Amino acid sequence: MSIFTLPNVIVDKDKYGNVEKVHSALAPVVQRLATLYPLWKFEVAQSSSMGGAVAISFVVSLDGERLGSFGTTHTRSGTAVEIHNDRIAGARSRKGSYTTMDADKAVVMAKKMFGKMNQTERLKKARDEAERVVTKGVWNKEREKAAHERAISDAAYKFITGEGFHLFMQHVQVDMPIADRHRLLTHLEKKQEIEVEMLTIERVQKDFASAKTALVIKDAGKYLVKIGDEISLYDDNTFPQVMRMKLGMLKLVENEQYITDMGCRVSDEVFVLLVDET
Repeated sequence: MSIFTLPNVIVDKDKYGNVEKVHSALAPVVQRLATLYPLWKFEVAQSSSMGGAVAISFVVSLDGERLGSFGTTHTRSGTAVEIHNDRIAGARSRKGSYTTMDADKAVVMAKKMFGKMNQTERLKKARDEAERVVTKGVWNKEREKAAHERAISDAAYKFITGEGFHLFMQHVQVDMPIADRHRLLTHLEKKQEIEVEMLTIERVQKDFASAKTALVIKDAGKYLVKIGDEISLYDDNTFPQVMRMKLGMLKLVENEQYITDMGCRVSDEVFVLLVDET
């Protein structure tokens, strides 16, 4: 007789298809429990298509309340039955489930641990759920608030840095305390300097990627220069004056620094020079 002829063993065929078998490790457990407790509902929660559609996991409930679940799990010794519910999880510190290859022990554990919640358990579950909802609610609202604040901040920044900049600067000059005004004006000055530096960096990057820069390697008074596919070797007497001037300027800055219209100092021996377009 198929286990699925028992009225309290149920499979959602729209979800799991035509499941007619239960895994051999689970079958005796489902058979005995479903017969002992006809009011318990055993619903297929997972199936395997290996060797046909086979149920490998069940959720057990009573009057709409979940009592627990059990399914198959692989161990070193073979396939075992793994039983889950809150009571088992609360009683076991290392693992929140009970695993056994003995169907009798699985039935005993389910009989012992499956059942409707008592008042204490119901209160704990309700408190945990309320805490989750309340905490999540605060987090969700903070996220919504932050999204609105970003939109406001973006609009304000766009106005201040655009058509409203002169109004903002009037506020800075008239209403802002002197110390705050000084700090802000310093930031504005530094920002403008960085914008100029960025233009130089972007030009060097673009020309370098297009092989339009001069890659200079300085070694013992010699200069190996590569522009595009052309490679040249110079000494102190033959090194072009324009390149010499740019190289001299770049020697004055630290490695990995840029100078407008000059190029970049890569290291003590390597330089990237901007080449004037002809």
